[in-house]
Amino acid sequence: MRRIRIFRTGIKMLLLIVNICFLVMLLISYCAPIYSPDVFFFPAIIGLFYPILLIINFAFVIFWLIQLKIYFLLSLLAIIAGWNIMKKNIGTNKNKYPEELQSGFKYLSYNVRLFDQFKWVKGQDYFTRDAIFKFIASESPDVLSFQEFFHGDENYFPTIGPFIKMQLTDYYHVDYSKVAGKQKHYGLATFSRFPIVNKGSIRFANSTSNSGIYTDIVINSDTIRVFNFHLESIRLSNADYNYVAEFIDPSIQSQRNSSSDIILGKFKKAFIKRAEQARIAAEYIQKSPYPVIVSGDFNDTPISYSYHLISKGLDDAFLKAGRGLGTTYAGKIPFIRIDYILNSKKLTSSNFTIHKVSYSDHYPISCIFWLNNKSD
Repeated sequence: MRRIRIFRTGIKMLLLIVNICFLVMLLISYCAPIYSPDVFFFPAIIGLFYPILLIINFAFVIFWLIQLKIYFLLSLLAIIAGWNIMKKNIGTNKNKYPEELQSGFKYLSYNVRLFDQFKWVKGQDYFTRDAIFKFIASESPDVLSFQEFFHGDENYFPTIGPFIKMQLTDYYHVDYSKVAGKQKHYGLATFSRFPIVNKGSIRFANSTSNSGIYTDIVINSDTIRVFNFHLESIRLSNADYNYVAEFIDPSIQSQRNSSSDIILGKFKKAFIKRAEQARIAAEYIQKSPYPVIVSGDFNDTPISYSYHLISKGLDDAFLKAGRGLGTTYAGKIPFIRIDYILNSKKLTSSNFTIHKVSYSDHYPISCIFWLNNKSD
């Protein structure tokens, strides 16, 4: 009997140590939006796993309460200390679109992963491209932003012409950050059912694959500047993703072809590049003469330094009109929200939706906007 008590006490002490380790990691993650990754990198990488750390600490609170141990206060106080961080990760679905209002418009943002062009063989049907177009036609957005957009020409994987024909609009802004030969164009695109009166591109000196565009659109006599960004990705290989997935869930077996040092190096490089890109993006946003909508694939979480810079002074449509954790990444790493729609306070959002369609490694996101009388 005494041995059993000693064994149980030992298990609880071990769990307490594990609890403290996860608690410390949670506290470190709170520093991610404060410190630039080029100054202090560690919080950025820990912050990537914030939702998982939060869930684990919640689990410890419940466990110690069941055990009637005061240790539950450890994780509980740590969670309370990061209350403002938690609010940036959980949608509350507060905003509803007023039925009597007629001036609303639907906005959709989608990283389409080049419409799977890299898997396409000449002579095949355009399976993914056509599936994406049909999905968008069914959603009928008024303004649409694509990241990882691809266009060939009329004889090789066309996208602009077929999409315009399906959406019944002549207004679009396409900008290519990379061109390979005469037939392969990679970049960003924004389509609109409302007139486009001005266009601009945003180049990042440290990248040829990532960029931004802004598009001035006149909606019901008001001009809105729409920003569309694709920030630096981590560029993990399949083996890297398997390694990270196994780290999160040990039941997943990977071949461990990539070392943790190599993966950490990729994370660090991407975090630093994104921070610089986010500074440039934020400067353009702050200088806008019009109310803004900022959307795109930021490749970073709501707890990140990049998100902190770009979202300054803006509302996050998901937090205002979405629900839950808002996972937008459809890959092997769970609970990741890296795609965003942000807006000036002169705009109100409602009906934020994450569409769980499997045509890309990202889920499309959409919401309804309308102008109000609030000031920036």
